Amino acid sequence: MKTSEEPKFFKVSENVRSQKTVGVLGGFGPETTAEFYMSLIGKSRRLGDRYPKILINNIAVPFSLEEEAVKNAAGLEGFLPLLIEGVKLIEDKSDFIVLPCNTLHVFIDELRDASGKPVLSIIEETAKAVKSSGAKKVGLLASLKTFKSCLFDAKLAENGIEMIKPESRQQKRLSEIIHLILKGSKSNELKSEVVKIIGEMKNRGAENVILGCTDFQLLVKQEDSPLRLIDTMEVLAESVSRLVMGREPL
Repeated sequence: MKTSEEPKFFKVSENVRSQKTVGVLGGFGPETTAEFYMSLIGKSRRLGDRYPKILINNIAVPFSLEEEAVKNAAGLEGFLPLLIEGVKLIEDKSDFIVLPCNTLHVFIDELRDASGKPVLSIIEETAKAVKSSGAKKVGLLASLKTFKSCLFDAKLAENGIEMIKPESRQQKRLSEIIHLILKGSKSNELKSEVVKIIGEMKNRGAENVILGCTDFQLLVKQEDSPLRLIDTMEVLAESVSRLVMGREPL
């Protein structure tokens, strides 16, 4: 028996159909992927009248591979097939792809070659953000592999920005701290260690400091730091939200 009111079906508006879909290569680590998702949601709400279209592929990273890469800056070649497989799973339904992990941008060229869609670089977007800040000297907190690979060096130098790195012992300790964060540790003692390194960078002339590992934002907040923080995860989320909400062309 038919009711007096027929069900209403809503048509998908052209605005939604034309909205870009971002493919996210997640899992490096999972908590940061979740934070990136929520940041992207929040930024997109401020820019438009609907939620963004996000497709996340949380890649199953072996714990042993993660530990070797983060603590010892070794074994990264094991990530590449995982990343390429991850790209292939989502590229058909994505307009562009992002990887919210600084260290694995050592493979940005390989990912761009493997993907049929544009791959946005967290390193390139961060360099733009540093330039916009007006700073001429910035500190960098990152994993040992990021330092060894000089991922930020050329991009910052192109914009006339001098980079201040921690001492070698501090670089190693930062990688150990990243590994502890990935295991769920966010103690005040760890935070104090990182803040102390930031303070030393300030004494060496740094005007801002780049959180060059997306996991650092889980430990250190702006109110903890004596310098302005340039959070690479937030920088990437801002760029992605502007693309998916149509505020900037892809």
